[in-house]
Amino acid sequence: MTESSTWSCAGLIYGPAPHYIDHLAPLCSILGIPLLVTEEEEESLLRTFYPDVKVHRIPSIEMPDFLVKHFDIVFVCTPRLLFDELFFFAQKLRNKRVHTIWCPHGNSDKGHRSVFMEGLNKEEISLVYGDKMIDFLKQKEVFHQLKKHIVTGNYRKSYYLKHKAFYDQILQEKVLRKLPSAEKLLFYAPTWRDAESSSSFFEATSILIETLPPNWNLIIKPHPNLLMENEEKNRNLMETYETKEQVLFLQDFPPISPLLAAMDLYIGDFSSIGYDALCWNKPMFFLNQQKRNPQTDQGLYLHQCGTGILPDQYESLYDIIRSTLPQDASRFGEIRKTIDMYTFGPKKNDQLIKQEVEASYACFPDKDLNFF
Repeated sequence: MTESSTWSCAGLIYGPAPHYIDHLAPLCSILGIPLLVTEEEEESLLRTFYPDVKVHRIPSIEMPDFLVKHFDIVFVCTPRLLFDELFFFAQKLRNKRVHTIWCPHGNSDKGHRSVFMEGLNKEEISLVYGDKMIDFLKQKEVFHQLKKHIVTGNYRKSYYLKHKAFYDQILQEKVLRKLPSAEKLLFYAPTWRDAESSSSFFEATSILIETLPPNWNLIIKPHPNLLMENEEKNRNLMETYETKEQVLFLQDFPPISPLLAAMDLYIGDFSSIGYDALCWNKPMFFLNQQKRNPQTDQGLYLHQCGTGILPDQYESLYDIIRSTLPQDASRFGEIRKTIDMYTFGPKKNDQLIKQEVEASYACFPDKDLNFF
């Protein structure tokens, strides 16, 4: 690539994947590039929560040809292998390879026990949050083939702080005003039922709601995949408790940092949101539905940052919370800071991220050369 060469770039969310929004939208804002989507719902969420991002919605059937015709590089949260499955024929017809740069959608510990991260073995350039993700990619043997990696740090938190007034207002309007005044605001972020059966949602949600103290509020933010994989069951569960004024199921609120900033404590299982919560250094409680051993299971690495809760303790969760809160900061405060730094590193300037990302394009072959 010569200095005079220019690349047309965009972010891409193909199909229903709202959990990618809070990762790609801030990135597109930093890079000054558009975000392409195929779903009307995601376009609406982006226009509501990320008004500074230019959004283009293209029907899924038209997206392959549109993208290949207009763009040379796209930022995606899915592996290159999946991109080629969807866009192979459009690239072939135009005799043009569109390059992809992988953007992580969280720093989850899921994948240690299943073949998940191995799907990144065809990536050329990758974004990583920090040292922890680099070590994980090396462990999974999908780091060595990269031509370049760019460390971003916790750019999503930085994005929130940059637009704090906007997000605090929208949080008040769409979340906090729907809840009564309370002593504590609890945030429960269960992951989906993946190949490792990581989720606590089905077993714990009713218990958490039924035993909730009268002066505490509970926000439940289910992973979007929970609603896709068993929609009727989950809809029925949420409808059962929709009149419970202290409880709010939050489905259409992509930005995570405003919620973490507002909460008093975090309840999770294996969701990557737990890593996002570290920088706020608030009490954390982890539901260990499968009774996995935190001493030997790498997937429970984050659980050392808070109090572990086994299924037979769910009924007593709030008693456990009350009894452990006074010692939480002294027990877990420093380890949360340490793992947050290992995961995200120091704050990184947006302009530096942009410069390093754009410099990485030089790793790609000249865009005018046929790739097939």
